[in-house]
Amino acid sequence: MSASFPRAPDGEPHAWGLTGSRPEQVWERFSPAYEAQAERLVRALEARGWQVFLGGAGSEDGEYVAARRGDGQSLFLCHLEEPAEARAIAALDDAALARWLDEAGA
Repeated sequence: MSASFPRAPDGEPHAWGLTGSRPEQVWERFSPAYEAQAERLVRALEARGWQVFLGGAGSEDGEYVAARRGDGQSLFLCHLEEPAEARAIAALDDAALARWLDEAGA
């Protein structure tokens, strides 16, 4: 993927709406915290050799990170705009993120 972060807003709606007048929370697309978290997850997956892409922007479920192993048999999916999941990932230090990815099969 090698996306450039932070990304420019794309005009798509936010899955959960916004808590204020502009994106600020870790689950609100294009907030600084959201972009940093998306980049952190993308880079961690790429470092493990996965092919990574973002999708779902503007949908009811919101944007997600998806990754595929080179063999095409394994898939990793993480919803970035789901508040509880976003908060849980934000609470992980680098070692805990690595363990979480290991447990998820990434």
